[in-house]
Amino acid sequence: MASQSIEKLLATFRGLEQRRAGLLADVLRDDELVVGTVSEVHARCGKPGCHCASGEGHPQMRLLYAAGGRRRCKLVRTADTDRIRRPGVRYRQVKRLLRVLAALHLRELRLLKTLIRRRGFRYR
Repeated sequence: MASQSIEKLLATFRGLEQRRAGLLADVLRDDELVVGTVSEVHARCGKPGCHCASGEGHPQMRLLYAAGGRRRCKLVRTADTDRIRRPGVRYRQVKRLLRVLAALHLRELRLLKTLIRRRGFRYR
């Protein structure tokens, strides 16, 4: 019974290893990334006669990022909005994949500890 249980644990561990390898391959893909948050906002330009003074504002794309331990914000040029949008989405995907990898790592560690306990020699 104990050997069956160990075999099942080993099979589970191998499955986790395969899943981790697939996730790592996805993270390490050679795609462009924009490290930070790309978001579209509406802002007022400050001109009293502009339609944005009483309305929603002008659409702007901003990049929020950290530099030197502080949060920074850059306006993205209109010409670059399409170019920066996809790498921004890719960065969010990579961050999500890293969270999944971290959770998977914890599962693997727990499984390894269980395997070690089950295989361990008990001196009586």
